[in-house]
Amino acid sequence: MKNRIKIIFLVLFVIFLNCGKEANEESVATVESAKMSSDMPLEKKVAPSAPRAEVISETEPTPNQLGQVFVPIQNTTERLLEYQVQLNYQTPDLIKTRKDLLSFITKYGFIESSSAVNMDSPYMNLRVHIKSEKLYEALIELDTYGVLLSEDISTVDHTEGMVWQKIKSNREKLRLVRRTNANNQTSANSKNWEAIEEAITDSENNLDNSEHEIWKIKDKVKWATLSINFTTPIPADRIQVPVYKNAFIGILNLFLELTYYFIWILPLVIVFGILYFPLKKIYQHFKK
Repeated sequence: MKNRIKIIFLVLFVIFLNCGKEANEESVATVESAKMSSDMPLEKKVAPSAPRAEVISETEPTPNQLGQVFVPIQNTTERLLEYQVQLNYQTPDLIKTRKDLLSFITKYGFIESSSAVNMDSPYMNLRVHIKSEKLYEALIELDTYGVLLSEDISTVDHTEGMVWQKIKSNREKLRLVRRTNANNQTSANSKNWEAIEEAITDSENNLDNSEHEIWKIKDKVKWATLSINFTTPIPADRIQVPVYKNAFIGILNLFLELTYYFIWILPLVIVFGILYFPLKKIYQHFKK
């Protein structure tokens, strides 16, 4: 009896151990699955991103274009720069481009010179002056009138020249004040009066020249110079059929011209014909 009770207890203990082990395995599996589910977003975040397809921007230039125009830096507080721009464009319709340019010039500046030809090889050349503060806007708008073939943008730095002209102007102002004071203290009978008066005139002229040079520098900095050339695409070779009517007209004109000259020489022919036989008889008579 006791042995049976021991066997029953032993069987129940083994069953209890197996149940506990399965429960532990299920709990461990549950924890691991939860851990994996919680780590999956993190893995997605740190996972290497797939290679992106290259996206071609609409603003990227095509092989036959230069792309966006140069952006001039307007820093008038430090440097006094004069912009000189040379642009070559190709346009399919020169007449329309010319009309657009007329409104463009009135909007941004004024024209210095222009020439255009609308024949076998149409082209248009113009030289305009644009306000430097609107130069970038003007270049962007010009890009809409045709395909940019070439551009050359350069600057002339007038900062040093402006500094020197201001120094000269201030110096001449001081000289003019000193000479004017000396002239006021000199009587008309003094020998130095004429020399002082001449020196005052020279100072005034030098001061005017310095002020004029300052104005010219400011004007060059204020207005950028643009030399623009527009051409049309080279047309394909085509068959040229001559106007055959012109050939017949030419033949008729030649015939009429010969008739005109024949009328002029007809009197000479008649006179020669009248005199031929008498002159022949006279010649034969003297020959005998």
